[in-house]
Amino acid sequence: MVVLQTNDIYTLESLTQLDRLSRALAALDGVESVSSLTSTTIPRLENGNLYYSRVTPESLLNPELPEQLRKSTENNPLITGQLVSRDGKSSVILVHPQPMSELQILQSRLAERILHTADKEKINGGNVLVTGSPVIRSEISDSVARQLSSVVPAIILVITALLALAFRTIRGVLLPLATITIALIWILATLSFLGRPINLITALVPPFIITMGLAYCAHVLTEYEHLIRTNTHINPIDRIIDLLREVSVPAMVTGLTTIAGLLALLLNEQQSMIEFAWASALGTAYLMILIQTFVPAVLRFIKPTSKENALPASTLFEETGNRLSRYDQKRRPFILWIATGSFILSLILASNIEIGDVFVGLFPADSRVRIDYEAANLAMGGVNPIDISIEGSSSDVFTDPKILRELDILQNWLLLQPEVGAVNGVTDHVKMLNRYLADDPEGGIPESRDAIRQMLFVGEGKLLRGVINIDRSATLIHIRLTVDDTSKIGKFIDRLNTQLNQLPTGLSTRLTGGAVVMTESVRQATTGQLMSVGLALVLIYLCLSIQFMSLKVGLLATLPTALQTAIYFGILGLLGVRLNPTSVLVECLVLGLAIDDTIHYLARFASAAKRSGSEVVAAKKALHAVLRPVTLTKAILALGFLTLVTGDLNSQALFGWLAALTLFFTWIVDIFVTPAFMSGIRIVSLWDTLRLNLGDRIQETIPLFKGLTQRQARIFALMSNLHTIPANTRLITEGDGAGSIYVVIDGELSVYIGNGEDKIKLAEMKRGDVVGEGGYFGQRRSASVDTLTASRLLRFDNEDQERLCVAYPSIASRVFLSLNQLQAQRLVESRSNDQNRRDRRKGDKRNKDNSTSFDSELH
Repeated sequence: MVVLQTNDIYTLESLTQLDRLSRALAALDGVESVSSLTSTTIPRLENGNLYYSRVTPESLLNPELPEQLRKSTENNPLITGQLVSRDGKSSVILVHPQPMSELQILQSRLAERILHTADKEKINGGNVLVTGSPVIRSEISDSVARQLSSVVPAIILVITALLALAFRTIRGVLLPLATITIALIWILATLSFLGRPINLITALVPPFIITMGLAYCAHVLTEYEHLIRTNTHINPIDRIIDLLREVSVPAMVTGLTTIAGLLALLLNEQQSMIEFAWASALGTAYLMILIQTFVPAVLRFIKPTSKENALPASTLFEETGNRLSRYDQKRRPFILWIATGSFILSLILASNIEIGDVFVGLFPADSRVRIDYEAANLAMGGVNPIDISIEGSSSDVFTDPKILRELDILQNWLLLQPEVGAVNGVTDHVKMLNRYLADDPEGGIPESRDAIRQMLFVGEGKLLRGVINIDRSATLIHIRLTVDDTSKIGKFIDRLNTQLNQLPTGLSTRLTGGAVVMTESVRQATTGQLMSVGLALVLIYLCLSIQFMSLKVGLLATLPTALQTAIYFGILGLLGVRLNPTSVLVECLVLGLAIDDTIHYLARFASAAKRSGSEVVAAKKALHAVLRPVTLTKAILALGFLTLVTGDLNSQALFGWLAALTLFFTWIVDIFVTPAFMSGIRIVSLWDTLRLNLGDRIQETIPLFKGLTQRQARIFALMSNLHTIPANTRLITEGDGAGSIYVVIDGELSVYIGNGEDKIKLAEMKRGDVVGEGGYFGQRRSASVDTLTASRLLRFDNEDQERLCVAYPSIASRVFLSLNQLQAQRLVESRSNDQNRRDRRKGDKRNKDNSTSFDSELH
């Protein structure tokens, strides 16, 4: 839509300018036709006769032309309010492109050529406004291109500066940048190879890749810096092996879980959302490959300095980690209650969210595309089109006076709606022709069907063909809206559909036009995205359940991510931010980072719990390990995303603010809620069970595992504590308090009572035997046990038992059944030794063994 604004359009100068501009636009390559006051055939009544005429170059020499046009159009609803503003100061040129796809229109640069043609006419006086869907899409495309060429480098620059402050090493800066750059080149090259353009939604793929790439690299580099400062590796390959042992599995699980969550977006019906989903998933896969191959390979050939200084703020992070760990342990119930309350409150706030978006409102108030749109909207009473397509069941339906009166009622109802600026339909033509031909001053709908047929026959022309087909079986009602807010348009469409349902039986209706497409696109994208977010959480839950081999542990591991998701939507409801494709896509960022931080914490927690045998100690060590990378990642990304507020599009600025705010809340959940959630459980991962070696034929050689699968036996072993005890070590001392049961995995043990000359050997224990179960149930050790050879022993106690019952009840029931059977068998066997025990009791008292055992040190 091109709008020419003058002091009065009905002057020879203005009409000549309008005609010249119309012809110039019609001559552009890619334009099929134009409609304007000077290019349209206009009916006029003269001496009782109806004439049709249009403006020609010759008629523009006639000084009486302006007044003739004014008289013939002032009461013509097909012209006034449609092609000419009601105040007569503005005139519209509707430019109809040739049939092309949106991509073809963008590639043809048609919008740019229209703007250039319109601007050249400005030198002849008057103001020329250009608006419409192709112009807006072209400006969005240009803005996105400018953003990719300026904002993304700005983000990288901010990240570079902050990485330098965080690590103060060349490797700490260049390696993350190189990894992110390679991933960006790969994904952009893939999009280019597939011929996929960058749009408003897929423009967010690079920031997503930057986000995930920085998070992955931060964890790898932090662990590497820790290794070179705490371990002496003569061979750098050994250092890389240790590095991969710590980070490769969580990085892989994080990547796979993130990809699963992103692929849930493929259920969305919006093409741009689908492209964002698979492009982001592919970019994440590229990052996984680089983290597992490129980053370790580069680190392999980077030689650390002879003396590596402590990382910046390492003391601060260590002290903060200690305080946070103590607080999380001490205030665990309080934190969980706060988390529960926050979750419920967030859901309540999220219920206030409205779905909606604006397209022209994306641009700054001083941008030309927005200024022209608002000025044209004000001058012409709306520029946002909606068409109502109405089809009858047979030909000649719309010559029925009753049907036309119903349509006239509908049009009058439309004019009363606050969102509607102009309406045009077949009833306007019929009423105008009735006024001219039947000399009806009221211009109503004729009573006779034949009269309506005759009027439509006489009035046949370009304007009439735009609202009714040749056999009178289908018609269009053109509506121009004054709003581009999809929330308001959606409410109007809902009211309109209710009104359309009241039309006579036999008429079918369908809404078309840019405003309808825009509104439905936002609705589909947003509702589909919400469903995808829910499905993503389910997929994340399933992935974590498989990873940790327990539905309950998987649920606990998913809760921090679900909480962060709820908090984000609660923030939207609290701030009054509407739900649209841009704001919902921030949630993809939340999901990716949340699951990354959670998995890395759980991996460190599980590893520390195995080494220390204490969940309290493990929680502290895990928080120490992730506090630095999590904090640095969130801080760097928040500042990086804030650079988006300098972009040309308000939606991108909103994305930047929301991302920064959300990163802060995800950090709060990471350092408080996740440790509180997970510190009370023992975690077993799929990878741990695959790596754990319990020997051959587990079920046959270890009776306690009878009835368990190999996977279940390994889960039990990992839920317990595996110790390697040197030869000739006192394991248990007779008479000590009992707190644990031991299962011999490898090695030989000696069981005896008494001490010195009074020592009586009761048995030798080997692979599969259970040691200490009698004292465990009786609370006192009834015999002493020494290792004869280096032995691997599996130890479990009451706490392990409780955790096993909660996380893996089926395994617990089978193990304790086997344990009861072994205990019963042991009681029978021990009766033969009862007399010896009684005989040696006094001697035991005289020769009490006061040596410290491995078991007593533990308890």
